[in-house]
Amino acid sequence: MASQLPPAPSGYPVFKHAVDFARDPFEFVDKATSECGDIYRMDLPAVDDVFVLAHPDYFNRVLVADVDAFGKTEDYRRAFGNGLLSVEDQQWRRQREMMQPLFYREQIKGYTEQMVACTERRLEQWEAGDTRDMETEMRDLTLEILFATLFGRELVPGEDQELRDAADGLNEWFTPSSWILPHWIPTPARRRFDHSKERLRQEVQSLLAEEGSQSVSPSIADDGVAGGGQQRPEDSSSNMDPSDLLTQLQRIRNSDDGEQLTTEEIEDQLITMVFAGHETTATALAFTWYVLATHPDIRERFDEELETVLGDLPPTYDDLQDLEFTENIITEALRLYPPIHTIPRRTKSDVEVNGFRIPEDHEIHLSVIHVHRDGQFYDDPLSFRPDRWTDEFEEELHDFAYVPFGGGRRTCIGREFALLEAKVVLATIGQQFEFEWEKNRDIELEPRVTTQSKEGIPLKLSPR
Repeated sequence: MASQLPPAPSGYPVFKHAVDFARDPFEFVDKATSECGDIYRMDLPAVDDVFVLAHPDYFNRVLVADVDAFGKTEDYRRAFGNGLLSVEDQQWRRQREMMQPLFYREQIKGYTEQMVACTERRLEQWEAGDTRDMETEMRDLTLEILFATLFGRELVPGEDQELRDAADGLNEWFTPSSWILPHWIPTPARRRFDHSKERLRQEVQSLLAEEGSQSVSPSIADDGVAGGGQQRPEDSSSNMDPSDLLTQLQRIRNSDDGEQLTTEEIEDQLITMVFAGHETTATALAFTWYVLATHPDIRERFDEELETVLGDLPPTYDDLQDLEFTENIITEALRLYPPIHTIPRRTKSDVEVNGFRIPEDHEIHLSVIHVHRDGQFYDDPLSFRPDRWTDEFEEELHDFAYVPFGGGRRTCIGREFALLEAKVVLATIGQQFEFEWEKNRDIELEPRVTTQSKEGIPLKLSPR
């Protein structure tokens, strides 16, 4: 076992890397990789060192080849309790198996009409000439889709603001200026997080208490990373209706087979889904509208494809399969602006990576956004180029050089649902509106648990 720790970039004598990271985390990542290479150490004054890995080979090591040597971080357990996103080992396997029927491909395709209806209902609030923050709009829309499909409850645009704020507030635990501080310090962001989590717990308790829950559907519920949407096996047998999550969870809780979930697990599962099932997709959509607004040539080709495939009709599931350029737009937006910019893990014992020692029980972060923007794997990596995604390019690309939803056995159980939702929203809105970015500067990014903009993404609406 190597004894040398990974190198650390230059910093301040007392505050070390805390100031640079809190000021601009993404700029700090660029500086650190420039000085140290694809593995480095963040030296923080009040918490343990954090180790950052920024190469696909390391991703493969952590997520697949040596997966049992790395566990979930304490932050994820604080945020999501015993939900699928944070549990480990046998508890995770048990939950994953129970949830899997909701994510078979044949099940997912049936959600298309509900997604279209939710999108059209939100568009009734929009008028040409409005300037709307797409981050806020897409978070509201994806939460409405989540509740309509997953919980069988309609969220009316413009209402339920306290619930919407609570759903967004789970991000507050990961605010950079709070994240670098010891967990016991009660920062304003952490207080907002606590309030949001309690409000969401009250909401899911209310939903679970209701009798006769309506049919529901899935969302991104695991690591915010890829791999769901499996085809349902023909010989699959289950006495549960996989479209009704609340009923399914209630039956699991009341079953006598020894595999039931506790009430706390069910509540944590639903809180996890509320956050992971709308925040990541909303982020992807907001940045996609931004790149379409700032690339008129790509927007023109997008318009032409919608006109050719859809005309004036709402998209169906079969129609969406023909929107190939739209799919490339989504793929490229997820590369350039990955909703999950880093995948956190902790070491279960001392490990050696590329000749360096990473001590036991320390956080490591897989820097997704750095790899996605690395010129080793992408020509002109900071340019938005949907046409790069040819079959030949994908065959040659390193398996872990594109991981907007992660990889390995803990890939996102709802990946296919999220991609379907993104296509539905883009097609439905794109048929009616175009967008204009009125600022004379590029967007600035800020990391929390998801990638966000520093000042929102205000876009002016124009009729198509």
